[in-house]
Amino acid sequence: LKTRVVVGRTTNQTSFFYDQIKQVDFHPYWGVPQSIIVNEMLPRLRNDPGYLDRSGYEVTDSRGKRIPSSAVNWGAYGANIPYSVRQQPSEANALGELKILFPNKHAIYMHDTPQKSFFQRDMRALSHGCVRLQDPRGMAAAVLGTSVDYIAEKLKHGHSTENVTRTIPVYVAYFTAWPDLSGKVEYFGDVYDRDSRLKQALDATEAVRSPSS
Repeated sequence: LKTRVVVGRTTNQTSFFYDQIKQVDFHPYWGVPQSIIVNEMLPRLRNDPGYLDRSGYEVTDSRGKRIPSSAVNWGAYGANIPYSVRQQPSEANALGELKILFPNKHAIYMHDTPQKSFFQRDMRALSHGCVRLQDPRGMAAAVLGTSVDYIAEKLKHGHSTENVTRTIPVYVAYFTAWPDLSGKVEYFGDVYDRDSRLKQALDATEAVRSPSS
């Protein structure tokens, strides 16, 4: 399976690591990260405190009690907000119709997205850090060892989860050059500017090694 992806923008770079795929979550809830609540939602909530209620989000306090977004005085908070926000499963859900979990300290996972147009772009470093899939059903079928038809049937029955019973490693890696199936090396944009930083580090190392003139 080969599919296009969208990864973290330069200010929210996707972390690179190794882990194992554990679960597929159908029609998932999206637990909104605190950084997004503070930096993206809070400015609007101060002027329109009920917009989360209208947009399919749930707000809970520190005890897990659900409360209306409109009942919160959002103007009283800054960087530390004592509420959690999650988006209910829907066509508008930021995670789309499924997500694929490989639990890790970076909170990175693969998922569907309602923003399909992003996959037509050449530069696709556009997410908050997670990996968006152009073919989420195909990926879910691959990791579960089943068919796309089976995935489509699962999606007819609302929110559910299914564990991945096989050992499937996942490597989240960053390459600006990679061979195609014929062995020809293809080159890609260095969206995170890592090659230039590596060159700077190598040049600095070489300068230390070289005898002074």
